[in-house]
Amino acid sequence: MGRPRSQEMLGVIVRGKYMRKHAMIGLLAVFVLTGCASESRINDYLTGFQVPPSSKGRVTLPLVVGLLIALPEAELGQPTTPSPPMLEHFAERIKKEIEGSGAITIQRIFPPMTIPAGGISALSLERLRDVTRDSGLAKVIVAVATSQTAQKVQPWPLIETQLFARMDAAVVDIQTGRVLATEFGREDYVLGQNRSYNAFSYPRLYYRTFTFAGPFTIVSGDPYQALGEAAFSGAADQLGMKLRQQLNPQYAGT
Repeated sequence: MGRPRSQEMLGVIVRGKYMRKHAMIGLLAVFVLTGCASESRINDYLTGFQVPPSSKGRVTLPLVVGLLIALPEAELGQPTTPSPPMLEHFAERIKKEIEGSGAITIQRIFPPMTIPAGGISALSLERLRDVTRDSGLAKVIVAVATSQTAQKVQPWPLIETQLFARMDAAVVDIQTGRVLATEFGREDYVLGQNRSYNAFSYPRLYYRTFTFAGPFTIVSGDPYQALGEAAFSGAADQLGMKLRQQLNPQYAGT
């Protein structure tokens, strides 16, 4: 014997409310993740510092600082993980961008540092003081390099790997323990490969807005290292440019 029609209608209404509720939760989650992605995450890695209410700090110019790049252990072992020399190369790119205004000087680039696990709360004030003690510098830019990869579905035998690279940074005062400013840079590139033996003009590397058709660069060495270098180089350039614009607004348009 079937249920009365009134009970069936009630079930439809309840299920409809349930589905709308979970749809709204999913929509809210998207907005929250999008909002987080547009801000620097550097405060997640710092501990023992006084964090300002706003990421847009005020710093007295001219400014002389050191620069340190940290890499979480969670990044190690991935085919796109930058080598220590490559991290130093990224530091040089950041230095070039920041010093473009002439009012900020990076006096010393410290050797890259590996921090435990995912790096959360791994950069303590005491540790940064130890690392920078011999430099005589009171202020340091500390940046954390992280990444995520995604496979893009393509017809056989093509395969696309997209790398999302980030560099989150803070200008910190080692003497007072204050965070003076925070910023981030991010970029992503795509590696296109062909599973066929001796495929012509593969693997190829291209910007996220392009496709297999190009424009692209044909990779002659390790394709994954080339992907990591391209994405992290872009993130480093963005970070340096945005820090320069924030610390010296006079050059915001350059």
